[in-house]
Amino acid sequence: MTGRVLLLSPSRGLGGGIERYVATVEWALAAEGAECRRLDLSGSGARAHARLLARGRVILRADPEPTRLVVAHRALLPVAALLARDSAVRGVSVVCYGSDVWGSRWRPRRNLERRLMRGAGVRVVACSNFTAGALMRDCHATVLRPALSREWFDTLAAAAAGNSDRGPGIRLATAFRLVDWQDKGLPQLLTAVMALGRPDVYLTICGSGNPPTDLLRLVSEYSWCVLRPGLGDDGLARELAAADLFVLATQTRSGRRAVGEGFGLVLLEAQAAGTPVIAPAYGGSHEAYIDGVTGVAPADESTEALTRTLHDLLKDPARLAWMGEHAAQWTRQAFDPARYAQLAARRLL
Repeated sequence: MTGRVLLLSPSRGLGGGIERYVATVEWALAAEGAECRRLDLSGSGARAHARLLARGRVILRADPEPTRLVVAHRALLPVAALLARDSAVRGVSVVCYGSDVWGSRWRPRRNLERRLMRGAGVRVVACSNFTAGALMRDCHATVLRPALSREWFDTLAAAAAGNSDRGPGIRLATAFRLVDWQDKGLPQLLTAVMALGRPDVYLTICGSGNPPTDLLRLVSEYSWCVLRPGLGDDGLARELAAADLFVLATQTRSGRRAVGEGFGLVLLEAQAAGTPVIAPAYGGSHEAYIDGVTGVAPADESTEALTRTLHDLLKDPARLAWMGEHAAQWTRQAFDPARYAQLAARRLL
């Protein structure tokens, strides 16, 4: 295992599951003793990629110590391929998630990425078995599921332990990058809650980024719905722990504007906070919970199916509480941060 890692990341500060995944990988490699240097893409377009390349070259040429390149998004593979020409580089690992795999982008760029993923010295790592399967037409991939850093895991567990009384009514929660609110199924969730016809059900929407105007306008139409943007980790953990049920209703679409969940890290975060989940009907999220024990998924992406699933769970508060207890136990057992750090090092290095 190389002692130095250069981690190429697509962003920092935008929020979302990919960014949390990258942060966990950074923590895991450092926990296993690797000297991990992270470089974030700043901006978009060819100039931003050129700046990332220049910064990487400065680091590699300043010290000839053997270095593993870990590429946190396949879009950064061309930069990694140029950096890999440096004599200090000892292989490349590239992480793939969800819609970046099954989406159809500009064909020359996609063909270049596919060719680079098949190259010698390149290890492809998928965030779920579902994503690895979607990659089969391009290359073989090993799997490293998302997880939680020790600090974030402990924050969520503490919020769960300190939330013995959720208060009156039924509290639902959802969370995503706010700019993606339509793709994350918020219209379907709002309609499904309305169809329940229950005045005791409330919904909290958590998210990163500035809320778009159309989202603010939509939320204002529902007195039982509140928007909580820009929460820090402590605040998000409290909201997840305070909910009786977490819902992620992401819609799946292929093509040029592909969307979908390769795993759905926020589902794991909610369960670590002691809250059962409703996961998306399609995609890789079935690996993020135990069906019928810590969460469920609707039969399809229709509003009617989501309404039925909500109704079935909310009619039995005792079952919800039981599922929440098992969710917290399962995440402690299956996603222990210490074991994950070892696994991440083996898969990536």
